[in-house]
Amino acid sequence: SLAELKESLASAVTSPVPASTLYAIAAMNAGCSHLNFTPSAGTDLPALIELAEEKQVLHAGRDGKTGETLMKSVLAPMFAHRNLNVMSWVGHNIFGNLDGKVLDDPVNKSNKVVSKDHLLTEILGYKPQTLVSIEYIESMGDWKTAWDHIHFKGFLDTKMALQFTWQGTDSILAAPLMLDMVRFTEREWRRGNKSGIMTHLSSFYKSPMQATTPEFERQYQQLEQWADTVAEEA
Repeated sequence: SLAELKESLASAVTSPVPASTLYAIAAMNAGCSHLNFTPSAGTDLPALIELAEEKQVLHAGRDGKTGETLMKSVLAPMFAHRNLNVMSWVGHNIFGNLDGKVLDDPVNKSNKVVSKDHLLTEILGYKPQTLVSIEYIESMGDWKTAWDHIHFKGFLDTKMALQFTWQGTDSILAAPLMLDMVRFTEREWRRGNKSGIMTHLSSFYKSPMQATTPEFERQYQQLEQWADTVAEEA
């Protein structure tokens, strides 16, 4: 609870929550909305959800969906809707820049792997064998590459495979998403909704808070519905 967190922060020698949550608390106490584009906890805690309501600020998160996981959220529904049984999905990721360096830390890497891996089970309704590897390659700079191998069964249990390679520039993929979310957050605040989780921004995240669906297309439809509602009010 928020009361317990405040008491713990006041008395603890070391912080009971990660730095991302401390930044979020500072933002909310300043009356600012908060968007968490990292796999860190940020505002994804009961106490912070309380604080957002108390301070009347908006928030959303977590972990921006820009590359391999975006592909998973688009491709996995295809396998599910065509009744193609995914037996295994293996993804190898390499990238540089500061994001890669941060993820070179075992704890941070573990959080990222969980964020990238949970999606398939949610969409397919069962858990295939999965492997997600993330490696920091300094020479890659701002570029990231993902190689994925999907092994699946079709009619008469015939085994088949799909492979894809995703290559992109991390900052160029992420920057327009952040700019859009800032604009959407400001617009939501301006229309009078000044507190709570913005679930209509779920399509931007790997692990969206209080999301009602993991599928990208359906998440994007929620954003479009929100936009239609805002347009009708104008």
